[in-house]
Amino acid sequence: MKQKIRYLHLSDNFYPLMTGGTEIFIQQLINVQISLPEKYEVIWACHKSNNRYKFKSNNLENYKIFLDPVLQDNRLNTFSFIVKEVPGFYELLKRFKPDVVHIHSFGSKTTINHVEVIKAFGAKLIFSLHTPPCSCMGNLLNASHDICTGDLIDRRCTFLRLKSKGIPYLLAKLISYQNGWPFSPNYKNIISRLLTSRKLTSNMHISWINLMNQADNIHVLSDWCKNMLIKQKISSNKINLIRTAGPQKLSNKKRLPMEDDVLKLVFWGRCNPEKGLEIVIEAILMLNKDLPVKLDIYGPYWGEDNYSINLIKKIKNDLRINYLGNIPQQELLNKLQYYDLGVVPSIWMETGPLTILEAFAAGLPIAGTNLGGIKELLDNQLGCFLLPSDPIDWKNLFSNLLNNKVILSEFRPPKIRTFYDIESDFERLILKKYIKKDSLDI
Repeated sequence: MKQKIRYLHLSDNFYPLMTGGTEIFIQQLINVQISLPEKYEVIWACHKSNNRYKFKSNNLENYKIFLDPVLQDNRLNTFSFIVKEVPGFYELLKRFKPDVVHIHSFGSKTTINHVEVIKAFGAKLIFSLHTPPCSCMGNLLNASHDICTGDLIDRRCTFLRLKSKGIPYLLAKLISYQNGWPFSPNYKNIISRLLTSRKLTSNMHISWINLMNQADNIHVLSDWCKNMLIKQKISSNKINLIRTAGPQKLSNKKRLPMEDDVLKLVFWGRCNPEKGLEIVIEAILMLNKDLPVKLDIYGPYWGEDNYSINLIKKIKNDLRINYLGNIPQQELLNKLQYYDLGVVPSIWMETGPLTILEAFAAGLPIAGTNLGGIKELLDNQLGCFLLPSDPIDWKNLFSNLLNNKVILSEFRPPKIRTFYDIESDFERLILKKYIKKDSLDI
């Protein structure tokens, strides 16, 4: 009888309690692994955040296992991704005996402590770099909203992080040159917290490199992620580029380009600054109000912070822009077929992003910022558009499309990878290095 691969996924959140790209990726990969029961035994583990999950966890699949909350430590260790204890994790390893532990995040609930327990247990460790914050507190955006190179330089990273938080330029520069002596980073007063900022940055960098060095393999979803890690002096031999997959292609698109002479735009995703929605809103506000443009917005986190509240105020009297709530993925995909152009104006370095693959599945062309994974997916894609993160450029694009809608007819959706492709890539590029051959020859 052939041996199954015992595969443990570890992340900060479960799908559908969190519906970000990371959680969707894990869920889709697990769906494929579960469909191959002769090859895999699978568990997905996550530490609880607080008691609010208790009433929700009853509806989760039985392969999803909640562990007790991690026990947080002092401020310095929190920045270093080190906690006092990871309750139940070692016991889970002893009970399940995984061949592979696949970590999908690095933060308050996926820590250096987990890495040390995994390595001591003897399982192979795979790390997937899903989002930039895993390695950069500034999301790879410097204080001027330019893209950093990804090098880990304590002084520069501290300066850029402080500047992005609103600390004046000169003060941020001065703070970045020292380690806060004689103050402790664990003091609660604001002076100590500011003056020890570089110490926090340094320890975060140390922990990140520790994780990268201890991982047996690192999975990245885009070329820029691989290049960033190589700049950080991570061995290229352990880095594998496996691009993400998207939903299955839907039937033919339901709407012809601007068939009613209205340019119907759609944005879907989280309402936070990194997603850049204000760029598209500003572009529309620059257009003459008589021009036939409409923007529909779908996604979570509206009205929960100052950023989204300010956007609500900005669009509340403009009938061209409508927020239509957060809806399930399949319902969203069906709705995407009734638009002319999807907009992905992110101002940070996306690793996928899944939104573009969802658009391709729906037959919808995309306009996106000329950054990271967006650029990699849209480069040379006829009928799609790469733009700077300047509202004027977006306004000019919309004006051009209003005068020449035939441009939108040039779009032909590319072939979309499936999660069976991803499972196959993981087996071919990673698992065959570590797992006995008879486990894979199914």
